[in-house]
Amino acid sequence: MPAKKTKLAAGARIRLKPDVKIPEVPEVDAQGWSGRIVESKGRGASLQYIIEWDEETEANMPREFVEACEQASLFYKMACLPHTDVEAID
Repeated sequence: MPAKKTKLAAGARIRLKPDVKIPEVPEVDAQGWSGRIVESKGRGASLQYIIEWDEETEANMPREFVEACEQASLFYKMACLPHTDVEAID
């Protein structure tokens, strides 16, 4: 029987896994972006994390990502992603 995946708590530092895309702007490579979990929602396979990007990630975001988010009235400093897209780094 496989080990049960532990749900990450609010405040946990995370990094995006390879080949992860931000659904709203999929043309931008977000591999390695990092931040902290603000909140989780759902459970089991539908578990998602609301993530606030850290200063380093924000400083290195491509301008086209920020512009695309602003044009769509999205807050580029945060994202909501499936639990399978992130890994703990602390």
